[in-house]
Amino acid sequence: MKFLVSIDGSQASEHALTKALSFAVPLQAKIVLLTVVEPLTSYIPEVMMPTGDWVGWRGLPDAELEQKILNAGQALLQKAQDTCEQAKATSITRLEVGQPRDAICRVVADEAPDMLIIGSRGLGSMDRMMLGSVSDYVVHHCTSPVLVVR
Repeated sequence: MKFLVSIDGSQASEHALTKALSFAVPLQAKIVLLTVVEPLTSYIPEVMMPTGDWVGWRGLPDAELEQKILNAGQALLQKAQDTCEQAKATSITRLEVGQPRDAICRVVADEAPDMLIIGSRGLGSMDRMMLGSVSDYVVHHCTSPVLVVR
């Protein structure tokens, strides 16, 4: 048996890991810990100049900043893996780059877990409509069963 847990450093993702451990430890199941970091272009939007030209981050790669973001993602995974080790659960880690909702669905297709366990920020319907919801997206698009934890 295998569980995939999406880790983003939020309290909701910590609750998701706790729930996954409550399932995995008695079943001696494997846990796949996933963190998705967004590319730099996700953090700094393009801007339209008065000339009609779009100016954005794409022309200004910053390898050092990209590495810091990847290191932060790896640190989240290491903390989650330490938690799994303390609970005597077998785990592996995956660090992906991309839009979280798409990357999670891609990894679910690749890993074929028995269940995806993901945290929810508890957005109201208006916030979810304006901001989008990763958990809502994966519930409707992933091929494995999904447990959303608050």
